[in-house]
Amino acid sequence: MARTLARSASKIAFYVIIMLAVTRSLADPKSYINHDIARQTAQLISGDVNADSLYDAFFYLDVVSVVAITTAIYFITMKLFKKIRSK
Repeated sequence: MARTLARSASKIAFYVIIMLAVTRSLADPKSYINHDIARQTAQLISGDVNADSLYDAFFYLDVVSVVAITTAIYFITMKLFKKIRSK
């Protein structure tokens, strides 16, 4: 019981560490998120396109991209760890 809890906690901590590294390595969201996509997202979320809704859209798109990149890196490293451990 304690061993599985420790493994789960370590996996969550590893995911958070990867997320922090990805977040710090990415630049400002305005440099890699298309303005038209942010405008359409702002229109979808708030029904109006203004500065506040654009900032919200850039934030939400940034969070989604960070989670997607982090999840991909996490699954790749977990598969690699499992492959190395099985040898």
